Amino acid sequence: MAGEFIDLTLPARDPKFPKPRGLLPVPPELEKAVASEEARLIQRHGTGMAPEARQKMLDDFTLQYYYEGAYVVSRRVPGGVEVLAVGWEAASQYRKDHPPETRQDVRIGMV
Repeated sequence: MAGEFIDLTLPARDPKFPKPRGLLPVPPELEKAVASEEARLIQRHGTGMAPEARQKMLDDFTLQYYYEGAYVVSRRVPGGVEVLAVGWEAASQYRKDHPPETRQDVRIGMV
């Protein structure tokens, strides 16, 4: 996509940076970015984000922070976003081990 910005310094692009599994920790800079966006919305429109929208934005940014460009199995849980498998082979195995009716809340695909 023309004009798309990819930050090569993020952990998602650094092969030496360990990628966490399970419930992902939210980096402080993402918390600040979401808070800044919410403040901008309040200033511009007089209202912030619904808590669900704020959490979705934070979850999506966190997943991108660690795994942008990777094939990931994840789901949203009350504490954030949980990574269940990473990579095509691991995702395929996850599909084999978990029938469709047990993974309705699971997202599988490129981040």
